Amino acid sequence: MTTPSSEAHEERGNELRFHFYELQFTPYKAVESTHSSVKITRDVLTFLSQELLAHKGYLVDRHEKRKGGDSRELFLSSAVILPKEQRILCSMALLRTGRAPKLKPVDKFLLIPITELGTPAEETHFYIDYSRSHAILCIEFNHYGPRASDIEFYFRNVAHDKLKLASATQLELFMDAPIAETLENLKNVLNLEVKMKPQSFTQLDKDLVGNYFTGFTTLAQRVKPKFIKLEASFQSQGGGIQSTGLNKEGTGMVRVLLERFIKSPYNIDCFDGFTVKYESTEGKEEVFNLLKGKKEVIKEIDLKKVKKKREVYDLVKSEIDEFISSL
Repeated sequence: MTTPSSEAHEERGNELRFHFYELQFTPYKAVESTHSSVKITRDVLTFLSQELLAHKGYLVDRHEKRKGGDSRELFLSSAVILPKEQRILCSMALLRTGRAPKLKPVDKFLLIPITELGTPAEETHFYIDYSRSHAILCIEFNHYGPRASDIEFYFRNVAHDKLKLASATQLELFMDAPIAETLENLKNVLNLEVKMKPQSFTQLDKDLVGNYFTGFTTLAQRVKPKFIKLEASFQSQGGGIQSTGLNKEGTGMVRVLLERFIKSPYNIDCFDGFTVKYESTEGKEEVFNLLKGKKEVIKEIDLKKVKKKREVYDLVKSEIDEFISSL
């Protein structure tokens, strides 16, 4: 039996947040005439649902090739296919490593190691619509559970290593303020604010850490904070745009990060805050907020009272319908 930690439930509260993504599979040349991107999506989920029906599981360790450090083991914990709606209701589990939580019995004042019952895990709900040429995913944001990047990695592993259908995947986040638009309009960075959890640095691309966040990782290892914040200002104090000359280094850094968010969206999950104030090519002061720019659905529900996973899907079904119809 796997159970989310009480710590995670307390921090998540009753508010659930969902974001929209497009998932594309690139088929191998040998199967491209018979397998479109969405067909691979269906085949992957059919395989995984059959495994679940047979009381089996397909476990993938995202950190298997890393030397040292904690593992990041994932498995699909549920998959319900709705043929009429052309949707698949899913949840994915992340097995916890390191310090395990404990349980207090209702009638006793003592703590029981949860490992006596099974391996502690965190679960993320997500829903796949396959009515279009590419699958659209509505994914719950659960900091402690599997992220969108974990889901992409897991499906890529099944499609590539197990089923031999796809050579690559691409996950694109839908945003109200497209990153590409910000890149096009960006002339000069005036102010940058970044907020990250120390453990997020292990999931960020290594070259980004080496080029820009080495000091962050050193600080995190030495003093072990819950969050690390950076604010860098490139303008004079006072109202309006008062920067003198172009800030080539700071602007270059932001460009690299934004381009990487487009190329490898899983890096977005590493940031708990990323806000850029910049001068546009038209000479106006603009603000780009990476997290607030996501197309988001927010719902209130007490997860402790949820008896069926379908209850969570029913909360967001109308929003998913509306989003899909807008495409």
